[in-house]
Amino acid sequence: MIDTVILTISNDKVTRLDNSQGRFPEWTPQSRANGYAKWIKNMPKQKNIKDQYYPRLTAYKRGSDKDNAIAMINIEFSVPKLVYGNNLDEVVEEDFPIIIDILHNKLLEMGEAITKIELKNAVVSAFHPSKNIALSDGYRAYGVIKELSKINLTKKLELTKVNFKNDGKALQMYAINHSIVFYDKIADLNQNKKKAVDKDQTLVQMSLFNSIKKSNPTLEVLRMEIRLSKKQKLNSLLKILGLKENPSFIEIFKKNICQKIVRYYWETIIKGENLFLFEFDSSPSQLLKNIITKEPKIKLSKAINLVGLSLLCKDCGIRSLRNITEKHITQRNWYQINNNIKILNKITEGKLLHSWVKQIEDALIDFKPYQTNIRPP
Repeated sequence: MIDTVILTISNDKVTRLDNSQGRFPEWTPQSRANGYAKWIKNMPKQKNIKDQYYPRLTAYKRGSDKDNAIAMINIEFSVPKLVYGNNLDEVVEEDFPIIIDILHNKLLEMGEAITKIELKNAVVSAFHPSKNIALSDGYRAYGVIKELSKINLTKKLELTKVNFKNDGKALQMYAINHSIVFYDKIADLNQNKKKAVDKDQTLVQMSLFNSIKKSNPTLEVLRMEIRLSKKQKLNSLLKILGLKENPSFIEIFKKNICQKIVRYYWETIIKGENLFLFEFDSSPSQLLKNIITKEPKIKLSKAINLVGLSLLCKDCGIRSLRNITEKHITQRNWYQINNNIKILNKITEGKLLHSWVKQIEDALIDFKPYQTNIRPP
């Protein structure tokens, strides 16, 4: 439902515990310039202690004050890791009181006392709604990601592929203020920090890979994560969806909000005008017949061009096709190609798609929490 969240709390809402005996980690200065100052506080990791996941704290001040007074504190954490020690298992809305209790206690262990009421009502600066989707029918996560990488993506977003040693793939579509990430969640559990998509691997999470391979070696989980990293983007998206802007933690920790956001990205950016890429392959001659049947007034030369366009897009992907051709065509030519892609999607409507498409859509409609029911020893 939800993974990472960043809460912002005014420093006057925080009581700093006495650290004269060095029981807590210290605030470490990071930068200071032109009236801006930043500090961080993290719990030191201890070997062989599984329950060692703590939020990351960042304090800062802006202004011309010459003192070292902290103004605001950001509390960043993965909600499921706080509860389960991993983010393969998903939390539900009913877990919120437990999450607040755990967060409150973890912060006390770090020397920061913040009331539960303040934590519930803290401002959300960024958050990552997500969904873990168990694949069936023999589909592999990396195979689905390979197909998703072929979509027609606006150049406002960059597209990156990350290769794993075990042939897993990750697909990241990102801009400065938001991003969409698909990755092979099981394969990622076995990656080191440099290669993993999830850079904050816990001891529990890393040991989970071996437990899964023993109990369910064929398990394939595709993870879809929407990373809303800037509050301005978060608010603009909430407005589009008819939801309340500037939400507090308790207001945004809702199944329907996370579900609406994830489905919005799937419907608009992924599915949108890309349906024809996901249909069961038909022969070029059958595709030509379909085009002529659906578009009886179309010229034969254009129908044949559409067949070629479909084959090229399915082979290398729409974005790659654009990269190949952009030196030889004008922007206007590409607009025409985009119009032809819309025709191909219109023809595809109602046709049989690969079942992994339905598996993703069913998971996003049901939005039931994914649970492994596996606890590493």
